[in-house]
Amino acid sequence: MSDTNKYSAAEVNNPGFSRTTLILIAAGTILSIVLLLIALWLGAYRLSSDSKEAMAAIAEEKNASAQEIDLANNLRKTTVDYVLEEEEIPAYTYDQVQSMDMSVPSGVTVDDLKLVTRYKLVGTEQTLYNLEQEYNLNCLFLLAIASHESAYGTAQFRPNNVCGYGGKGFSSVNECLETVGRALANSYLAPGGAYYKGSTIAAVNRTYAADGSWNVKVARKVAYFYQVISENHNAQLEKLR
Repeated sequence: MSDTNKYSAAEVNNPGFSRTTLILIAAGTILSIVLLLIALWLGAYRLSSDSKEAMAAIAEEKNASAQEIDLANNLRKTTVDYVLEEEEIPAYTYDQVQSMDMSVPSGVTVDDLKLVTRYKLVGTEQTLYNLEQEYNLNCLFLLAIASHESAYGTAQFRPNNVCGYGGKGFSSVNECLETVGRALANSYLAPGGAYYKGSTIAAVNRTYAADGSWNVKVARKVAYFYQVISENHNAQLEKLR
């Protein structure tokens, strides 16, 4: 055997060299395992952090949603309070009605008027409401005149003349109401009007009717209308509370 072959065999069979190699291999393996464990731990930590952040975001979103619901409820309460404050119709007494300015709108609705129209005055609610909006006239006053003068339209001395106004008839009850409503607003209730003596029912009585107690009868009807409308109208509003 040559010296070269002897050296190679001795090198291969050298137990010291073999142990060193094994130690290096083992150390490398252990280091790899440690690095892998560190990487796994870092990944798990990051995943945990991401999960916590996600949960926090969900909780924040839920809280925001809850605040939005509370906001909606607050808005609803504010709206309801406003409606109740603005839309309540007082039940005025007879004395209060006698002192009222009839050129000030009543604030009633078409549905409110349907509670107090009777007989041949049924169906005039929209006309009465429109006249109040157009002329700033208390339409309950006009309705009370028609109710008193014609027994709710059942006793007319001229066709469709439900207000005892003038000496002529009308093509319809609504035409009569429109004519009288316009005359009340412009001639009886407006300062400077041809028949203006004041804006109370008693003042209108002085130039509208010869009967000195006319204002008493009309005022009683106005007070009755307010009481009926107030009870029913406010009962509906109470459901909003």
